[in-house]
Amino acid sequence: MSLPEKKVKELIEKMNSMSTASIPSAKPIVEMFNLAMDEKTLDYLLAIGTDPLTVPQLEHIYHNMYGGDKAEWEKYWNEILMTYSFVHPHSETDRSLYELSPIFPGWVEFTVGGPINEKRAAILNKFMEFWGLLKTLNIGPIRYLTNIKGEKKIERGDAPRISNYVNRGREITLNKPLESEQQVYVSGDVHKLLKKYHDEIAVLNCFCRQYKFINTGETCDFDLPIEGCIVLGALSRQLVDNGVARHLPYEEAVDLLNEFSRKGCVHTTFHHNNDANKDEMVICNCCTDCCLLYEGYQNGGLSKIFTRSYYKPEVIDITRCVGCDVCGKFCPTDATFYDKQKKELVFRYENCIGCGQCVNQCKFDVRQMIPDERDVFVKTKKKSKGK
Repeated sequence: MSLPEKKVKELIEKMNSMSTASIPSAKPIVEMFNLAMDEKTLDYLLAIGTDPLTVPQLEHIYHNMYGGDKAEWEKYWNEILMTYSFVHPHSETDRSLYELSPIFPGWVEFTVGGPINEKRAAILNKFMEFWGLLKTLNIGPIRYLTNIKGEKKIERGDAPRISNYVNRGREITLNKPLESEQQVYVSGDVHKLLKKYHDEIAVLNCFCRQYKFINTGETCDFDLPIEGCIVLGALSRQLVDNGVARHLPYEEAVDLLNEFSRKGCVHTTFHHNNDANKDEMVICNCCTDCCLLYEGYQNGGLSKIFTRSYYKPEVIDITRCVGCDVCGKFCPTDATFYDKQKKELVFRYENCIGCGQCVNQCKFDVRQMIPDERDVFVKTKKKSKGK
């Protein structure tokens, strides 16, 4: 039996209010909620609202609605609310408070990122069906309006942004504090982030690579493992305790990030409520083969790439460039590549998110990364447009 659509859309609205990123109540998303919960849980999540609450407060709401003893509540808390990440810690500073999870980034990743089973696969397929709609909507008028809207968000400074921690093989020190929702960093900074959460690091499945494996049986073209999203802090404990993720010792986490960097990852870091003024939540390790953001951009989806960039590549010696186009292969946003017809190295500043892979992967030291702080929105490109 289907859930009441009006109530599902009300919950979608409430969950969207918990993040700077909103997911519309399109048909696949409504169907996803039908797969993920029963009406009891739908009503409960609507009842708890959007304010941070203690576990005793959450328990009190449950008993008022459904009665039951403490054992029943604890089973519901562990097997439903925690395992499917409908709520998560409000912040690192006050771990006694929990709040309704945003849909994305948040609930979707932490629900489907656990060990693969039939329910998780079904939920994931519905979310990816929705994401596929972004490619069908990439037509002239909609693309134009999307790009105008994105540029205006950048001008106003209120765009949701991605935060990328990147290993460039060298370290640059930031000279100012982090202020935007999402930003770009170098290897030394991501290792400092791991050190900050030293004993509270976990790893779970990357749902993007998990989707590819489930539906094609193929692995990542960049040879990246399915188990690839690194969770930090209180949320890592929640996911480990409920069998969604596994604990990752600090040394193993460092080795894993170094491996990901070497293979070409953009380390995309999300914060609580998608707000970089709040605590870090998860480091995704993204590639252009699997990742919703970058694969989606490359293959004609409406771009969702907003980023605060702190660096740009600068040519050291152009005569060292051999035209191999390795930089183009690893650039997630078509910001740089070697044009073989014109025999020149191309750099599109407006597309550069400062991830540094053009420098990290180059064997000839053609460029280096230099400080350059700016907000970037990568415009949606035509589906047929190549480099």
